[in-house]
Amino acid sequence: MSALIEFREVCKTYQMGDTTVRAADHISMRIEKGEFVAIVGQSGSGKSTCMNIIGCLDVPTSGTYLLDGRDVGKMNSNQLAAIRNELLGFIFQQYNLLPKLDLLENVEVPLMYAGVSKAERRRRAKEVLEQVGLGSKLHHRPNQLSGGQQQRVSIARALAGRPAVILADEPTGALDSHTSREVLGMLQDLHQQGNTVVLITHDNSIAVQAQRIIRLEDGQVVYDGDAHAPEAVVASCLEGGVPS
Repeated sequence: MSALIEFREVCKTYQMGDTTVRAADHISMRIEKGEFVAIVGQSGSGKSTCMNIIGCLDVPTSGTYLLDGRDVGKMNSNQLAAIRNELLGFIFQQYNLLPKLDLLENVEVPLMYAGVSKAERRRRAKEVLEQVGLGSKLHHRPNQLSGGQQQRVSIARALAGRPAVILADEPTGALDSHTSREVLGMLQDLHQQGNTVVLITHDNSIAVQAQRIIRLEDGQVVYDGDAHAPEAVVASCLEGGVPS
């Protein structure tokens, strides 16, 4: 049975003047349906490159990325947009809410692009906003909410499309510690309900909320295993160098 997400020797290189930067260097990994995985690393480790490839926002320079068995590297921009809409729900550090729309309308936006009927869009948006505890604020604008509430709206928006993968990129980066715990608790609840969650972070204390950690350094996987094993957190410091 194929994994939901599979990297096979994925490389991503960028040209900066005369220098070739290898942001992903022969990365291989598998994420199965229903897992909660944190991809963790410092700035320059390759985690953002992995996020962009997993999210079909970029494609590998070489190697293979399979999403639900489909070869993403062979897709054109229209096919990439279609598979993003079909299979992926994004939660970003910046909530990316539209200020002139109320919460229902914000959650409906990706469903509109996916061709969902108006009545079904409204039903689903209401359902997921109630799921994240905002059922009493359906007609509020984003500027009437706290940061934590706005992030809950972005979680609802990610859920509305019923994605195969919830991809959360530093989802607590703009939040205080109390609100961060609430959002992480919500991601854990979503995982317990059977959702596949991939969390991208630089922060060990956040990464350990997942079941499994994939740690990156210099574009390579240096640890892939149980989030609660001692080596999951200290792997980047074993050689005594400065984390990348």
